[in-house]
Amino acid sequence: MDKQPLDNNTDETPSPQPEVTPPAPPQPASWTANDTWLGLGLLIFIVAGFLFGMSRLEASRSLGLFVVASFEFLLLIPIAIIFLWRKVSWTELGLRRFDPNTLALGCGLLVVVYTLVIINNLIMVALGVVTQADVVADLLGEIDSPILFAFVTAFVAPFTEELFFRGFLFKGLREKFGWVSALIFSSVIFALFHGQIATLIPTFLLGALFAYLYQRTESVFPGMLMHFLVNAMGSCVLLAANQMGAL
Repeated sequence: MDKQPLDNNTDETPSPQPEVTPPAPPQPASWTANDTWLGLGLLIFIVAGFLFGMSRLEASRSLGLFVVASFEFLLLIPIAIIFLWRKVSWTELGLRRFDPNTLALGCGLLVVVYTLVIINNLIMVALGVVTQADVVADLLGEIDSPILFAFVTAFVAPFTEELFFRGFLFKGLREKFGWVSALIFSSVIFALFHGQIATLIPTFLLGALFAYLYQRTESVFPGMLMHFLVNAMGSCVLLAANQMGAL
């Protein structure tokens, strides 16, 4: 009896596995940690000079409008000075493509962060600490321009703050101090920059999240997108509350 040959081309062929994009390897900064400290010092000096100069002018709605519109752009001045001196391209801040799956991770971590933020806000209200909503209400009363406020908060702030705090500060300190220490320090400075006691912990946690996304992707864009999402949602809620007289 003839033996039938075994068919090795049946359903035993393994199905192809989906490719998993590994985290991008850390890219060394073209500027030193000392340059980063210098940039931070320049920012403090520039912000202090700006606020002092504005305080010498007569308060008005137009002045308040100018302060709101221009303040965030001060973050770009130290970067421009250092990069011009060191001949560094702005693309090295992390202006590069990234794996979109990172955003899913970021959204998952954002849920955890917002749970802690809600707890923090409840504690601040119970302690009678001035909240961010109170500050926004005062600001809107000074500038009377909710559209400008929403634009600066949702679009300008995520762009300039991510370039400075993650692209410049975090990356500049990471090579010397390690990414965990750089994440903590840059997040602390990020929280202090916002200058509100009630939001110190929430802003620190968000800064840590954005820095972690930068560490995984070597791109500043995931943090920008998450930052935009957070600020856009927050500004819409605050503006709606203000229009309804809840603030």
